[in-house]
Amino acid sequence: MKNLGIVALISGWLLLTAFGIYRGILESESLVFTISILVLWIGILILLVSAIRQRYKESKDDPYKDVEI
Repeated sequence: MKNLGIVALISGWLLLTAFGIYRGILESESLVFTISILVLWIGILILLVSAIRQRYKESKDDPYKDVEI
């Protein structure tokens, strides 16, 4: 169930990003708006990737990974 949620989250995010690129960037007349939206999405993507990498590295040496609740 957890994996399904992750897949739904990522696919929804990708669809919204594709829609945002189409509507907000390609149809925009303002260069400043286009650049600011691109920088915002790149920043969010960098933060997301760094958080995923950090969680993955920490999960390797987690002393409580075999503990069941």
